[in-house]
Amino acid sequence: MSERFLTSLSKREILQAIVHRPQWIILAVAVVSLFFAWHVPKLSIRTSIYDLVIEDLPETARYNDFKKIFGSDEIIRVVVKAENVFDPATFSKIEQLVGTASEIEGVRRVISLPGIKKDVETGSTWDLDKFAAMVTPVAVFNKNLISEDHKATVMTLVLEDTSDRTKVIQDVKKMIDGADKDLSLYQIGMPLVSEALADFTKKDFFQLPPITFLIITVILFFLFRNLACLLLPLTCVALALVWTFGLMALTNTPLSMMTMIVPVFLIAVGTAYCLHIGSEYLSYSQKAESRAEASFLTFSTISFPTVLAVVTTAIGLGSLLVNRIVAIREFAIFSCFGMFSLLILVLTLFPAALALFPLPKKKANGPTETPTIIDRFLDWIVHLDLHKQKITLPILGIFVVFCIIGIFRIRVETSPVEFFKKNTPVSRHFHDIYKDLSGSFPVNVVMASEEDDYFEDPDNLGEIASLQEFLETLPGVDKTVSFAEYLKLVNYASNQFDPKYYTLPEEGFEVRMLMNSYRIMLGEDMFSRFMNYELSKANILLFTHISSSRDFLKTRDRILAHVQENFSKDLTWDVTGLGMIVSASSDLLTKGQVKSLSLTVVLVFSIMFLLFLSSKVGLVAIVPNLFPIVINFGIMGWLGIELSMVTSLIASIAIGLAVDDTIHYLVRYNREFKKSLDDKLALRETIKHVGRPIVFTTLTIGVGFAVLTLSSFKPTAIFGVMMVITMLSALVGDLILLPSLMLHVELVTVWDLLRLRIGKDPHLGIPLFSGLSRTQVHYILMAGALREYEAGEVLFRKGDPSDFMYAVLSGKMDVVDPIFIEDSDAESGMHRHITRLEAGELLGEMGFLRAVPRSATVIGSEPGELLQVNWKMIKRLQWLFPPTAQKFFFNLMNVVCDRLEKSTDRLTEVSRVDDLTGLVNKRGFVEILEREVHRAKRYEANLSLCLMRIDLESANPEISYDDRDRMIKYLAEVLSPRTRRSDTFGRVDTHMFGLILPHISVLEGRQICERLWHSFGEESEEAAANQVKVFLSLVELSIEADETDTDFFGRATLELLGAMESGEYRLLSIPDGH
Repeated sequence: MSERFLTSLSKREILQAIVHRPQWIILAVAVVSLFFAWHVPKLSIRTSIYDLVIEDLPETARYNDFKKIFGSDEIIRVVVKAENVFDPATFSKIEQLVGTASEIEGVRRVISLPGIKKDVETGSTWDLDKFAAMVTPVAVFNKNLISEDHKATVMTLVLEDTSDRTKVIQDVKKMIDGADKDLSLYQIGMPLVSEALADFTKKDFFQLPPITFLIITVILFFLFRNLACLLLPLTCVALALVWTFGLMALTNTPLSMMTMIVPVFLIAVGTAYCLHIGSEYLSYSQKAESRAEASFLTFSTISFPTVLAVVTTAIGLGSLLVNRIVAIREFAIFSCFGMFSLLILVLTLFPAALALFPLPKKKANGPTETPTIIDRFLDWIVHLDLHKQKITLPILGIFVVFCIIGIFRIRVETSPVEFFKKNTPVSRHFHDIYKDLSGSFPVNVVMASEEDDYFEDPDNLGEIASLQEFLETLPGVDKTVSFAEYLKLVNYASNQFDPKYYTLPEEGFEVRMLMNSYRIMLGEDMFSRFMNYELSKANILLFTHISSSRDFLKTRDRILAHVQENFSKDLTWDVTGLGMIVSASSDLLTKGQVKSLSLTVVLVFSIMFLLFLSSKVGLVAIVPNLFPIVINFGIMGWLGIELSMVTSLIASIAIGLAVDDTIHYLVRYNREFKKSLDDKLALRETIKHVGRPIVFTTLTIGVGFAVLTLSSFKPTAIFGVMMVITMLSALVGDLILLPSLMLHVELVTVWDLLRLRIGKDPHLGIPLFSGLSRTQVHYILMAGALREYEAGEVLFRKGDPSDFMYAVLSGKMDVVDPIFIEDSDAESGMHRHITRLEAGELLGEMGFLRAVPRSATVIGSEPGELLQVNWKMIKRLQWLFPPTAQKFFFNLMNVVCDRLEKSTDRLTEVSRVDDLTGLVNKRGFVEILEREVHRAKRYEANLSLCLMRIDLESANPEISYDDRDRMIKYLAEVLSPRTRRSDTFGRVDTHMFGLILPHISVLEGRQICERLWHSFGEESEEAAANQVKVFLSLVELSIEADETDTDFFGRATLELLGAMESGEYRLLSIPDGH
């Protein structure tokens, strides 16, 4: 037995052990689950805007360098609104808020109106009217600290780079909640966006999976109405989640806005896999005699496609590992782990637990049930696939082209603010602040020189101011703040707030003096925020309401283009900030997505090629899986849905899920096709059996992802909608595109190859495989249908239609002729044994080739395997492997011809009468000679043998076969009546007659021969004769030498040959017309 067969057998034994010792499996699963469950409480949730960042980007490195020089640019802007912020009571309340904010841990500095007032009050306290008059003409304060109508002001909290953002936000919230009710306050900034992401992630995590679980429970109940098929899928999915969360906790991987999708994904996909298992179980439970048998039969059938489905889904998810965004890689890793955890549970716990549940009640064999809606739907699908391809395929083709056009309209976009719905506080506050003040998303333009003290030069400071004028013209830029602006403020304050001094100094010494005053008046922290210690690098801060990655990158490109054209080439520039690196990461998202999707397609195609051993089938199988991807991206393009970090996951997830149903379809289609080798019947039966679970799987996954639409996190909600559309598209691909296309290709699977057990030299002993290599034999066996049979199994009965012929690959089969009850068509149960067929022989070939009913019944006598052959199989082989088909058909014709020749010989041997002359033939003559020799020896009687050779060709070399037969027949008719009744006259060869003469010596025999000769001559005198030569031999049996009949006949033959060599013959005249 081959190693492969032993491996297969061991798998069956493992499954048998699982279903017969379920308690051990359940105990093992419980131990593992408890281990992971112990760590689940340690799972943390951490969501940050940094989840959108690629860490190894050059932009990220430059941003980190920027923070080392100028400090963190992360700020929280607290907006305070009142009737008049310069009202003494209001201003006093704002001062209290500033004091409170300054004491918050993690806040490096608070930039505010009260703070500026304190900085400029060098000698005496200013009243608020004077301060308002001083502030109004200062451009650096306008829309930065105060609105034009004096009804709003901003406190800008500059955060420490290492501060706990969550704690700072919570402390600011407490400050806002404790503020006077006359003031309207809110906080906004990148940290707030990051915190909101965390809040919504937590909310979704604790709400969406339970909702999904509940909906899936309801679906399973209505689909199966069976306790086992309800509880076991839910248990497997729940434990897979426990294992996954446990691993995340063990590896200290927090739950992020990406990994939050994992539980919903596993619930939906895991339940979908279990739907196929439940469907098979309910089918086998009607045939099985025990719970263990039902479980065993179910998983013997479903395990292989389930493993393939999980592997292909994991490949789709695994392709995301090439993405450079850490959050996406984490999603891929833990989704794959969850999938394989689910596979382990489904292949161990599920069959073990099924073996413990009671079998469902058997359905009564009553009238056919009324077709359900799903049955009618599947019948309609079959009708479309078989009869409406010329309509459905062009319509789908047009729609695909439409979607391909839409793909080119997709925009890559990551906008953290747009992640939230319009009614959320984050979105409302982001859009509110820049109406009266300036936006909350900062951008930094770094202007650098290789020369120290470069910015002590007034002209170089003027370049900063010049650049600011351009920057404030850019869309989305609300305000620019720079070292130059604050230096103007210091000059303004140093000259008694005379508006004409709100300008940059013109001399170098003035610059140095004002820089010293800057440090004293505004503090070293404010100095280093905009200028480095060497005075060679300056930072221009842009307050923007830009939130989209596309606008961030467009702004950066415009700035860099402007400075390259209008400023010295000796200067180096950088446009940086958290928004910039998020945008750069988003830009690379497209390339990463294309790479991931390309890798997925290549891997899935490779798997399909390996599974089905054909690039044609591989391409056909990949088409219905690419179809939903094209539809998804096309609809996104036409509807203006951006390709974001979350929506980019759809393609890789969807292709993995779509391949699952494709594999289930093709595995079942291959099984059905092998039964009849009829592709249309196989299509109908396949959709009838797997169409229902495919539809339910799609609905289950669709409903699971539809729950995501309830998320307040907009990308997650959009992800849910697009996944529903994608899964519905996958349904169309698997039920319409795939079946229609499979009718135009031939399916061969690798598992057909793996299950072949044909020995080392299949061409030896099997004439049908004569002259074929092992590979070519594999081709034949894969193109046909292998059928296993058991001892006692009836292959076909006498009178059945002859649709197939069979080659016996192993085992033995009996060919019998049933005995029917007299005056009835019913078999009596008895039969006449005709022959036994062993490995290498053909059966049913004559009925198959002539298309006539079977002439006998064939029953298996020993278990074995047959190769089924019909005309479709031969055409299929010709389509797949033309050279092999030619050799196979040649061998088939040889086998048939050999069989006909043997049958003819057998029939000839059975008959003892010559068809032409009516005399005994050689077989009958030899049998009679044997008996006469035995009798002569026993009674010591004489026995003579005469052989006559008729030479028809020497007189007439061109004699026809018909004339020859007429002459032979004429001679027989003349000579036969002249012999004695005890003599035997027969035709022993084409031109030879023999005469056995019992009780006659050789001398008496010569007299008899002469008498025959003369009587023949008298008979032929009537007409003109044709002359023919006749050679004679006459011998007598030698009893003393104990001569056998064979020796006796051989001696007569040798004497005849001697006469022919010596030319001793007689001439006979045969009348014309004979």
